Amino acid sequence: MNSPTFDLGSSEAAAEAVAERLDTDVIGWLTTVRRDGRLHAVPVWFLWWDGRVLVMSEPGTVKVANVRRGTQALLHLHADATGNGVVVLNGAAAISDRCATDWLADIREPYTAKYADAMVAYGMGLDAIAEQYSTVIELTPTSLTAW
Repeated sequence: MNSPTFDLGSSEAAAEAVAERLDTDVIGWLTTVRRDGRLHAVPVWFLWWDGRVLVMSEPGTVKVANVRRGTQALLHLHADATGNGVVVLNGAAAISDRCATDWLADIREPYTAKYADAMVAYGMGLDAIAEQYSTVIELTPTSLTAW
């Protein structure tokens, strides 16, 4: 889908398998750290883009507040029924200096391809989603756990 700069083969799973999961899994769990040290994990739509994870969010959410304070974050994908298929990206999270509508010029095609059915079920098109979920979290991975 794009040219990742992070080595997806840096764990026990094959890089191709990890890339496939990042490109096709619809839901990931984004975990950030609250001010008091408690973890905050939420399911999110995400896009693997140019070696990082992009997550559109409403600006007033707990995850956005956590990232604004400079928290580390991770994205965890669901394992399969046997406990395999694990993909966990850990790294630095930051709020993009570009709002979601500004990102659409770059990500419209892959985001729409990935989330077409989900957007129909949600009842919102991508432009409306980008307006409402205007803050973009960028997670730049520094480590990968996968098997």
